[in-house]
Amino acid sequence: MSVLNGPLYLKTTELIRKAVEADSQCNYIDALFFYNDALKSIATLLKEQEYSPHHAALKTKYCEYACRVSQLLAVSSTNPTYSEDLDSALEALTEARQLFAQGSADAAVNSYISGISRYQKILRLEKAASPSLTSTRAASDWYRELCKVAALCLLEAEDIKKSPTAKYTTSVPPAYTIGDSAEPSSMQCCQDYAQLASQTASKLGLDSEPYHHQPLHATGLNPKRGSSSNSIGNSIGSSSGGDSGKGSVAIKHPAFAHSGEVRTSSSPNYRTEDRLSPEEMQVVRMTSHVNGLTFLPWLDNDMDENFMLREYFTDKDGLLTLSPKQQRKLWKWRRASQLYSNPKIFGQAGCAHIVQETVTDCSFVAALCVSIEYESNFNRQLITRHIYPRSNTGTPVFNPAGKYMVKLFVNGLWRRVVIDDLLPVSEDGRLLCTYSAVGDIGQSLIEKAFLKVMGGYDFPGSNSSTDLHVLTGWIPEHVFIQDQSFNEARTWARMCKGSRNGDVLLTIATGEMSNDVASALGLVPSHAYAVLDVREVCGHRLLKVKNPWSMLRWTGKFSHVDRSSWTPELMRLLDYDPAVAESEDSGVFWIDFESVCHRFDAIHLNWNPEVFSHRASAHFAWELDMGPRQALYDFSSNPQYMLEIKGNSSSRRGGSQATLHSNSSSGTPAQQPLVWILLSKHVLKTEENRDFIALHVYDDSNGRRVYEPRSALHIGEYVNTPHVLVQFSASLGKSYTVVVAQREKMESLYFTLRIFCESPLELCKAPIPEFQETIQDQWRSASAGGNTASPRYLDNPQYRLTVVKSDNARQRTQASGVITLEAAQKYPVNIRVFRGGFLVTRVLEINSVANSGKYRSQFCSCALENIDEGSYTIVVSTFEPFMFSHFKLTAGLDLPFTISPIAREGAGMRLRDLYGQWMPGTNTMGGPVDRFCSRNPRFLVRVDGITKVLARLQTPQAEVLPLINVSVFSFDNAVLGPARASSGNYTNSPQGVATQLTRIGESTRATEYLVVASTWDEDVSTSFVLYFYSEQTVDITPLTTTTTMTRGA
Repeated sequence: MSVLNGPLYLKTTELIRKAVEADSQCNYIDALFFYNDALKSIATLLKEQEYSPHHAALKTKYCEYACRVSQLLAVSSTNPTYSEDLDSALEALTEARQLFAQGSADAAVNSYISGISRYQKILRLEKAASPSLTSTRAASDWYRELCKVAALCLLEAEDIKKSPTAKYTTSVPPAYTIGDSAEPSSMQCCQDYAQLASQTASKLGLDSEPYHHQPLHATGLNPKRGSSSNSIGNSIGSSSGGDSGKGSVAIKHPAFAHSGEVRTSSSPNYRTEDRLSPEEMQVVRMTSHVNGLTFLPWLDNDMDENFMLREYFTDKDGLLTLSPKQQRKLWKWRRASQLYSNPKIFGQAGCAHIVQETVTDCSFVAALCVSIEYESNFNRQLITRHIYPRSNTGTPVFNPAGKYMVKLFVNGLWRRVVIDDLLPVSEDGRLLCTYSAVGDIGQSLIEKAFLKVMGGYDFPGSNSSTDLHVLTGWIPEHVFIQDQSFNEARTWARMCKGSRNGDVLLTIATGEMSNDVASALGLVPSHAYAVLDVREVCGHRLLKVKNPWSMLRWTGKFSHVDRSSWTPELMRLLDYDPAVAESEDSGVFWIDFESVCHRFDAIHLNWNPEVFSHRASAHFAWELDMGPRQALYDFSSNPQYMLEIKGNSSSRRGGSQATLHSNSSSGTPAQQPLVWILLSKHVLKTEENRDFIALHVYDDSNGRRVYEPRSALHIGEYVNTPHVLVQFSASLGKSYTVVVAQREKMESLYFTLRIFCESPLELCKAPIPEFQETIQDQWRSASAGGNTASPRYLDNPQYRLTVVKSDNARQRTQASGVITLEAAQKYPVNIRVFRGGFLVTRVLEINSVANSGKYRSQFCSCALENIDEGSYTIVVSTFEPFMFSHFKLTAGLDLPFTISPIAREGAGMRLRDLYGQWMPGTNTMGGPVDRFCSRNPRFLVRVDGITKVLARLQTPQAEVLPLINVSVFSFDNAVLGPARASSGNYTNSPQGVATQLTRIGESTRATEYLVVASTWDEDVSTSFVLYFYSEQTVDITPLTTTTTMTRGA
C-alpha cells in the first residue's frame, strides 16, 4: 500500500492536524501530546518506507516537528529555572539533526548526548521537587511529555550509532538514566518508540498508559516561536491544479503557514545566528559544500578537537591545487617542523615581516596585514583567536603533529576548516606562499585555510574587504573614489575616527594604469594595499600603507624620496625618517589622502559589527524556478523581509553613529537610528561572478510585500559582487520592506541577510496573503479588448471575486490583499476591480474599487485595502486590442474567497452586426427616442416564438463620442408600441450603450419589434455599429439605408 494513502499515513496526518490546531490556539500541552504521537507514527513510516521516494520528505517533516516539540517544552514550562537547560537542549538537538543530515554521524551523537543530558537533569530535578508529580495536572502532563521526548531522542541517537557512517565508540547514555539514574530498566533493548516511552514513564513513577491524555487548555503562556502548521501532506506528493475556466475556492497558501521565524533583538547580547529555522538549516547544509569540499558550521565543541596525535596529520582532502607559477617552481611539500627549528604561530607583533610570494592573493595578504596590525595596535585578538590548537591563554600554539583548525566566516556562518602544515617549497628552500621573514608560520597556515575554501593556491583574486569579511566577519563596505557620490571630507572623517576607535579595518586598491605611470609612481596596477595607520597631523591627512609584496613603495608626496614635505615636527610625531627609510624597502610608506583620492580607485572599509547594539540575520534560498528569470518588472516571487525598528536608540559607543554614517543625515540619532543591511551571496565555487544582485528598501509599504518596482527609500544598483551594503537612517516604530533582486537568474542562489541597528529591531519574512488562488488564461482574438478607451474593453477577460461572508452574521468583516497579473509577452497590462461581481460593459469610476495604475510592461499588481465581504469584478487588459498572450492572474487575500470567470456578453447567443450612419437632416433627429422614433435609424425584428435578446450600440469611428441610446419597441401591425427594453439615459461611453437581456415574442404567433438607434443631439454625423444578440434565430432588417453583415455566434 502506498505511504500516501495507507491507514498509518492517514492517522499521522490527523494527529498533525490536531497538533497544529492546538498549537495555534496556544494549547501547548495538547499540542505536545499530538506532536509526540505524530512523531511516533512518522518514525514507523520512515522504517517502512526506507527506499521510498518520499523518505527524504518524511525525514524533513520529522525533524521539523521534533524541533517544534523541543520549542514547546521550553514555552510551556512553568518553572523558570529550567529555561536555560531547555534552550540548550533545543539547540543541541537541532544541531544534532543538522549534523547527521550533513553526514557527520559522530558529531551528531555528541550533540544528542548534550541535549539528552539537559533533559535528564530537568527530569531529576522535577522528580526530586515533586515525587508524586500531582501538584498540578499541568505539571504532570508536561513531565510525561518530556519523558516521551527524551526517550524519542535516545532512539534517534541509537539509530545514528548503527548507521554505516558512524564510527562513534563512546556509548550513548543508557536509557534508564532518564529521570532516575538509580534504577536500571529494560528500555535499552526496546525497538519501538511506544514501548520505549511507556517504559520510561513507568520507571519514572507515572501511570502505565503514557498515551492516555485528557486535553488541558493552557493559558497565560507566551510563545517564543511561531508555530508550524504544514501538514505532512504538504511536502509528500501533494499537488493542486484546476481548469481556469471553472470557479474555484482559494486555498490557504503553504508559505503563509511557515513564512519564516520572527527574529527580534532586545539586547546587545542577542544572537539570532544561534537559532535557525528548518529552512535556514537546509540553506546552511547546502552551502557547506564549497569548491568540492565540505566546511561545516562552527560548533562550541569544535574547541575540543583532538590535535595531539601520535603521527603526522595529513589532510584527507589532499594537497591544495597550485598555480602554474608555483608548479614550475615547486620542489617539495614540507612540514613546518622541517622548515624551522623552532616554529612559531603569530609570535611576532605587527605585520612588517609578512611577505606575499608567488600566489596572486594580494587582497588576502593586505587583509591579513591589517588584521595583524590591529591586534598589535589595540592588544585585542582578531584573527589569532580563530586558529587552533590554542594555549590556556587563548593564543595559537605550534602543533608537532601538524594538525590545525581555522575558524572562518564563510557563507553566512563561522565554519571550521581543518588543514595540515604541509607547505609548498622551491628548490632554494623558499616558501611558495605567504610567509614571515622571521620564521612565523601563522601567516602561511591561515592563508592555506583561506585558500582551501577558495579552491586552492590558484586563486584568481578578490578584493580585500571581501577577504577581511571571511577572516573577521566584519561588515564590508566599498567606497569608489571615482563615483559621483564620493565625499572626500566625509570619507576621511569616518576613516580617521573609526580607525582611532578600533572600529574599522582599512585597505585601498589601485585600478588599471599603464606600466610607465605605475613605475613612475611606485605603484602596482590593480593591486590591494593594507592601511596600517590613519593620522591627521600638522594640517596633513596621512595614511601609513603597506604593499603586500614587502617591496616597491610610493614615490610621490610624503614618500621616502619626498624630503620637502617632511618637516622635523612631522617626522617626530610620526616617528619616521625618510633618509633611514630610503635605505631599506619593506613596502611600507606614507601617503597623503589627496594623493590616494587621485591615484587609487577604491577604499575598502570593514566595520566591527559590535558597534551596533542590535543585530539579526536570515539565511535563505532563491531557487531558479521561483518567479521569472528576469524579474525587472515582477518582484512577486523575490525574497522579501519585513524590518521593524523598535524602542530607543542605544549605541555601544558614544558618537559611533556619526562615524558610521556614510552621508550626512537629518534628525538626531535618537530619532533616526542608523540601520545597515548586508546581503551576502553564498559562494559554492570560485569562478567569475555572473550574478548581478541588488537590495531595495521601501519605507511606504508598512513591511508588506512589494510586487513591482517603484520609487523607494533606496533603489540598489545591480552589481556582480558577493556583498551588497545598504545604509539609511530609520524612523522609530516604522516598518520597512527589504527586497532582494537579481537582474537575470541563471541558477539557484543562496544568501544571508544581516541587519545591524542601534535600536531594537524585528526581522521576518514579508507576509504572503493567507489565502491565494491562481488562474491561467489568455487574451485571444475575441478577448483582447484593449484599454478603457477601447470600444472592445468589455470583451477583456473578467472574473468574479467573492469574499466569503463571516460565520458571525453580526460581524461585518473586511479583507485586504493583492491581485497580480503576469503576461507571457512584454505587453503593457492592467488590472481594474469593480463592485458587483457582474459583467462590466462600460467603465464608471464611481463603481471602481481599485486599479493597478498605469499600464506596465508584462506585470502589474493591484492592492485591495479593507474591501467589504461580497462580490467584485476583475478586468484584465492589454493597452492595445489584439495583443494576444497567455497570462497568469493571482489573487491573494487575508480572508477566504472564491474566484471564477464571468461569461462574455451574449455568450451562447446568436449575433448580428449591423452598420449604419447618422446624417443630419436625414436621420439624426435627436432625443428623446420616443419622440422621434420614426425618423432615427431603425431595424425591424421578426420573431417566431419566444426568445431573449440584447442590443448594444457603439460609435467606434467617432472623433467625439456622441450621447447615444438604443431601445427596443413593440411593432405589431406596423404600429409602434411601448418600449420593451432601453439602454437608459443617453451617454457617451467608449463601450457604447446596451439594453438588458430581455424576453420578447409569443409562443402562439409571430411578432415584430423595432430597434431604434438615436443620438441626443440633432447635428451628429458619424457611423455606428449595432450588435444584436438573440437566443433563437430572428430576422432583422433595416428600415433605413444600412449595410449588414452576419457572423457566427
